[in-house]
Amino acid sequence: MKRIISTVLSLILILSVVFTVSCSSQEEEVFDLSMETELEVDLTGQTYRWGSTWDQQLLPSVYFSLAGDMTHKRLNDLTEKYGCTFEVIPWEDGSSRILTETAAGYNSIDFLDSHAQNGGIQLYRANLLYALDEIPNLDFSDNKFGTPRFLQYGIFDGHYYGFYQYAWEFPPEYHGVLHFNSDMLRTLGLAIPHELMENGQWDWANFKEYLLSVQSAAATASYESDFVPFICGTSYAADAIGFMFANGLQMIDGTDGNYTFGFDNAAGLAAVEFLADLYKEGLYVTRGHAEFVKNKKSALMSHESYFSTHYNEKATSNDYLPAQDFAYGMIRFPHGPNGNENSVSGYVHHGRRLNWVLNCSGHDVEDIGLVMNFVFAALDGSDGWSGLLKNQIFYSVNDLDEYSYMLENINFNYDGMFLENGYNSWIADVSSAISGRKSVSEAFEASRDALREAISKNVTWTIDELLNE
Repeated sequence: MKRIISTVLSLILILSVVFTVSCSSQEEEVFDLSMETELEVDLTGQTYRWGSTWDQQLLPSVYFSLAGDMTHKRLNDLTEKYGCTFEVIPWEDGSSRILTETAAGYNSIDFLDSHAQNGGIQLYRANLLYALDEIPNLDFSDNKFGTPRFLQYGIFDGHYYGFYQYAWEFPPEYHGVLHFNSDMLRTLGLAIPHELMENGQWDWANFKEYLLSVQSAAATASYESDFVPFICGTSYAADAIGFMFANGLQMIDGTDGNYTFGFDNAAGLAAVEFLADLYKEGLYVTRGHAEFVKNKKSALMSHESYFSTHYNEKATSNDYLPAQDFAYGMIRFPHGPNGNENSVSGYVHHGRRLNWVLNCSGHDVEDIGLVMNFVFAALDGSDGWSGLLKNQIFYSVNDLDEYSYMLENINFNYDGMFLENGYNSWIADVSSAISGRKSVSEAFEASRDALREAISKNVTWTIDELLNE
């Protein structure tokens, strides 16, 4: 990198010193040039590369979408400002290629966009990542690289390494979300969940009564016999985690530095028992998302947030809600008796994407910071994913409020990365308990020892402890 003070400016400064010395007895001369003139940055000839398996999402073809066109303009502006170029290129979803290239002595990419579970930590262990606080010239004041709670899987040894690209129009994804068909519920003569929340009725007791009302109204309206009020879109255990969070719990309880499995108590068992009761009553069952999204065999569906935020304008077959012909909404799970109206069911999970900054690309770290700050700033004429959701995707400001509130207060699922095989055993047993194949107490007993062992070995912090430092 070349940082150049203008030759003319340098000569003026030198001559001014000589002139001042030789004419000290004459009237004082005043110069308007600032001594804090910014250094000119010239990155001509350099190319910064962002590798992703979703390269067409990050940088779609010209004329594909308004956001895509603004992104292309931003990259052209980067070249005009600094002389360098920025490329989004196809790359594998993980760390193997980077590890192989660096082992062979080659420079790799500057940024990796990945949701591979172990990609980031493998690169960290190989000492191939920059911590975000090590990168000069980054401005985090507007959260364009992610809110702290959302970046939990990018934390290693107390420092943030992974970031989420907020500025472009790809809303962050998380679990523990309830989607609902607003048109169907209105047609059935029922309130939508946002109204129940506003009336202070968004809790477990009222939720069951609500599902019974949906079931009764659908039968009266001659819906087919396989209609189910509430569909589990992924797995029973995934929903159980969200309902435990909604019952005021955290997966790891770090009280007094004694780390324990925070779900293994009466409030955790109550969440599983609540879902098991809904299943037994025929109000809740796991099915594919198409039963809710396309076939309209349900009024509500639990799933990841992207089902109500993701929209591909050119998709020939779109399974997501924004492409459907009915109004819909999203909301957190209702809270349990141990929680309250502020409890958040949403949680970060490994099946979503983080970006990593490589220290093996051959570029100076201060230059990488300049490029990141420029490229990832809000697009001209756009307020990013929040504007997209507000203006083009969601039907109600309540949906955006719910999405944003959960994002800002998101929970952390420690899962198998920290809890090892004990977590996988617990997940399977919880699903069995909800579907009536095992007792709820057995579901927790079977994996208790394995979870304790994993926690004592792998867990040395909670997200709240890091945020409070």
